[in-house]
Order: sequence, then structure tokens, then C-alpha cells
Amino acid sequence: MSSELNRAPTETMQQKAQSVPILDLSWADDSTKRPQLLAQLRAALFDVGFLYISNHGVKPNTVSKLADRLPSLFDLPVEEKARLGKLNSPHFLGYSGFAEETTLGKQDQREQFDFATELPIVGREPGSLTKGEHRDYTQLYWRLRGPNQWPQEHLLASFRTALTDYHDAVAELAYRFVHLIEEAFEIPIGTYDHLFGAKPRSDRDDEVPGICADDVGTSYLPPQHRLKLLRYPPSDNPSGQGVGAHKDSSGWLTFLYQHGTGPGLEVLSTTGVWIPAPPIPGTFVVNFGNAFEAATEGAVKATVHRVVSPGPGDDVRYSIPFFMGLPLIMTVS
Repeated sequence: MSSELNRAPTETMQQKAQSVPILDLSWADDSTKRPQLLAQLRAALFDVGFLYISNHGVKPNTVSKLADRLPSLFDLPVEEKARLGKLNSPHFLGYSGFAEETTLGKQDQREQFDFATELPIVGREPGSLTKGEHRDYTQLYWRLRGPNQWPQEHLLASFRTALTDYHDAVAELAYRFVHLIEEAFEIPIGTYDHLFGAKPRSDRDDEVPGICADDVGTSYLPPQHRLKLLRYPPSDNPSGQGVGAHKDSSGWLTFLYQHGTGPGLEVLSTTGVWIPAPPIPGTFVVNFGNAFEAATEGAVKATVHRVVSPGPGDDVRYSIPFFMGLPLIMTVS
């Protein structure tokens, strides 16, 4: 990697880190503006850890078809939500009720549905390893991988199609964005492709990475990306904690769509100040997870962030974070 990865923030950089920058990805297609975009991206990576992206290529109707269904999703009958409960899924996919999760010892004032790339179960019971296999699917972590729990079609028409289309579009954006990051780092484009099961660049066009062969000839399982569909109702809870301060521990990058107009997301700056990151129409908020921090040896930080609950009289807040997954067999040394 370039020595840029090891530079320390200066006072000027810290001053810049008092706001979340907005990057226009259409500049990537303009040879005169691309260098400026890459410079902005480098600054966002090192100085803030968060950024907005606009003109990102995900069609507005792909977003709206899912976002517009969120109120109906959370208004599903109680018995349907119970059927979709996470307790029914060994893969931790499904519904979590209001305030069932905690951060920093306090209840998060939200309810959520967890979905992921629709994939079959690969995990096996201990002792079921087949002779000659190169991968041990009896390891407990393989149980995280598996199919979703879906609302019944007659209760929420076309929801599965809307979510799948959204997932696929944001996944494609995520792969393209990683290549921009590599270019901003001044390292070879495709350096990180092996983490996502992509074939070498000489053997492919620009298709979304899929399954390929690893160095022992076994099939490479692509990662399972995850999405949360979140609802934050107005609250008079004194803590105001929609979700407490945290870093994203699952995933490589996070792409967040904020539905509505009210505030909520806040980002901790390098100087210890909470910076608001309100919804901006047509954008995603992008931040970096712990795995990305590890891959850059700490040069790029997984930035602390939180969500403040809407207050009494405010509108309900909805959001859709997409967590770019990594292979379950990946380790950090």
C-alpha cells in the first residue's frame, strides 16, 4: 500500500473532519474531475471515516419500492412478526421487537428486520465431515449462513422482489466503490476482489463477483451481505438512544439509506464532537467497518456513530443499512 495509509491527521485535517463530506460519484466518469473525486475520497477515508455519496447509480425507483413498503412491513400483524422472529432462525435473520437489543447497557429504542443475501444452508452437524472435503462445514460459524424468513406474499405483496432488487443494486455499487477506494489508495484495482469471491480481473469483465475456485481448487463461497430494516418511533425516553454509540463490527463497508427528513444519525469526529448526518435526498451514507480498519492496519478508522431517537411529535425514522459481508473463513492475524 502507499505510504499515504500511514499518515497522521494534521490540525487542518481535524478541522475538515467537523462535517461529513458529500462525494458525487458521477465524477468518476469524467476524466477531468476523477482526480478531484479520488482526493475527496482519500480525505474522507483518513479524516472522517464517513461520507455521503450522490449520483451513485442505484435507480431511485429501486430504493423507493423498498423504502415505501417499510411502514406496511412494521405494521404487519403481531402473529406474523412472531412467525418471523429471530428465535426461529439459526442464522439470526428475521424480526426483533422494540427495545429488544441493547448498546452500552441501555435499550435501543427501535425495532428491526434482518435480511441477507438469499443463500442455502451449508453448516453441518459435528461428525458429518465427508472424507476428501477441503472445508469443514461443521464449524459453528457456518451456521450463520442460510436463507431469510420472508413475510407472506398476501400480507405484503412484492416485498421479497423489492428487497432482492435493492440488495443486488447496492451490492453492485459496493463492489464498484471498493475499486474507487483502491484507486484512491494508489494500489492495484482488484486488490481486495479475492475477499468477495471475484475472479482475477484478467478473466472477467465488470460483473458482480460470484463463486470462483480458491488456491486448493475448491469452490469459493461468496460472502453473505446483510441488511437491516429499522424503525425508530418518536420517544420521550430521557436517554434519547435510538441506538447507542458503536462501530460496525459486521461487514466491510456500510451503505445506509435514510428514509424521511428528520435527524437521527450522528458521527463522532476526531476531536470528540458529535456531527449530525441527516438524510439528504438521493444519497447513501457510507462508513467503514472493523474489518476494513484491520485490512488497512488501522489507517482508516471504523468510526463511532449513534442514532438519536425522534422526539415527541417528530415523524417516525426509517433506515436501511446494507453491510458488505466478508467470507466467514477470513481471519485477522
